[in-house]
Amino acid sequence: MIVIVRNQRALKRVNLLRILLALKNDSLLTKNQLCTKLQLSRPTVDRAISDLFKRGVIQTNGQGLSEGGRRAVLYSFNKQGGYAIGVDLELPELNLILTDLSGCLVTSRSLKVPPNSIAPQAALNFISDRVREMVIEAGVDIDRIIGVGLGIPAFLHADKITIAGRNLPEWSKVPAKEILERLLTIPVWVDNDVNFMALAEDYTTKYCDSVLAYIALRQGLTGDIRMGGSVLVDGLLFRGANGNAVSLQHAYVDANKLTKLRRRKLDPTTDAGELTALILDNLITPIMHIVTLFDPHRLVINAEILEDGEDIFIGECARRINHNLSEFDWEITINKAQERKLCCAKGGALFVLQRLFNDPHRLLTELSASSS
Repeated sequence: MIVIVRNQRALKRVNLLRILLALKNDSLLTKNQLCTKLQLSRPTVDRAISDLFKRGVIQTNGQGLSEGGRRAVLYSFNKQGGYAIGVDLELPELNLILTDLSGCLVTSRSLKVPPNSIAPQAALNFISDRVREMVIEAGVDIDRIIGVGLGIPAFLHADKITIAGRNLPEWSKVPAKEILERLLTIPVWVDNDVNFMALAEDYTTKYCDSVLAYIALRQGLTGDIRMGGSVLVDGLLFRGANGNAVSLQHAYVDANKLTKLRRRKLDPTTDAGELTALILDNLITPIMHIVTLFDPHRLVINAEILEDGEDIFIGECARRINHNLSEFDWEITINKAQERKLCCAKGGALFVLQRLFNDPHRLLTELSASSS
């Protein structure tokens, strides 16, 4: 008897999610259309519609054509039935974004973490406070937030993070997820920042590659340039055993070396192309590791921090990669990243939505909690 009840509950949740996704994907449907499309009985659809209404994730949207009597009510997915938050913490830079359930931007903020709040607990308190302020200013109830995605240039140890290098020694095995969940009372996912940037790029461009590689150059705390990587397989992150796949250890250009390069740039005999090539000399080996190990259809490069040198960097990178691959009759497509502003924070919100919409039990639990 207990098994039957559990099976009935599981089936009910599955049907709820099927109807929710049908409305999310097809927009406007009547109850009869849902019955036909999903091969469900009318009582099942009636109960599910009532339940989803209570959770605030569907709404009525006018009337359809007559189905033999009164015109049928049209139902649609309610994008404002819940919200996701993305956080990009690239100390001292902090970017926040709030999206609806479809991933569309509601509001965003860009600010800096104060020097006296760089330590882990203080920084996470600062993030929590700014998140709450943003949500309030957007006129959204904090209870409608179904999750937070925190992107940070760090190595993962289960649910703890470590920022490598001498600049931030206190950021060693910090339980950032646990701390933020306690402060916000909202589910939190923590991942490498470049993983989130790759998700945002894939969402925007809709490349639909079965294997997509992505690299990004980002500014370090002391003026160095750090490079991170990510790989998507069928639109999903390849994270490895612990979440550190493609994290590219030691892929950076030291601040002192950059200073010397910039001094050379002041020399009229040193042009931007030469400076960019010198930077690439320090990064080409890990880039080639990604290409040869993962065999992507496409490599996307975000080198925005190089400003006018970005196109030169990408062009020279493409030349070197395909030259190295030419002896194997092997070539890949290399593109400049299209998703630029707040891409890590946007990817953090998309990661939350992707995780929850791929986990029906968790999704319905969070939607239920947000509607209470």
